[in-house]
Amino acid sequence: MELLYPILGIGALAFLGSLAWESFRRRRASGSSPAGALAGMSFAAKPLMTDQEAQLYNLLRLAVEDRYLLFTQIPLWSLLDLRLASGTPPVETLRELALKRATFVLVHPGSRLVEKVVQVERPVPDEAPDGSHDSLFESALHAAGVQLVRLSPLHAYTVPGLVTLLDLADPD
Repeated sequence: MELLYPILGIGALAFLGSLAWESFRRRRASGSSPAGALAGMSFAAKPLMTDQEAQLYNLLRLAVEDRYLLFTQIPLWSLLDLRLASGTPPVETLRELALKRATFVLVHPGSRLVEKVVQVERPVPDEAPDGSHDSLFESALHAAGVQLVRLSPLHAYTVPGLVTLLDLADPD
């Protein structure tokens, strides 16, 4: 009889522990389900570049050869380290940095620093502002010492022409 109470106590603790475990597991599974957050949405893969950008990418790859690593569609915030003397940057500035992408980025393979950004200029409608929306992009790259090269998607480029535009010719 004296062993009955400790056995019943251990059994009750095991039962309550299993109930707590089940309720904790259910609550955690239902709260963090990614399928629930994505209900009603559908996703599909899309091309990273247009046909013209893919052709230009291949020409750039030939032009830079082994001198640079070539990346495409890189957000500006991942290229630059924003440092402020005091305070935090304005939210509008951060938002513009987050949304702006560099079409092509040339990275030095040794230092792993961005040296040149090749931006393919999209045709701008007449009612658009005078290009001031890119002033932060251009100013930030210039302040970081990154060369900006602008290309037109309507122009047909050659590898030697890109070498000249990017100033990659070997000094002889």
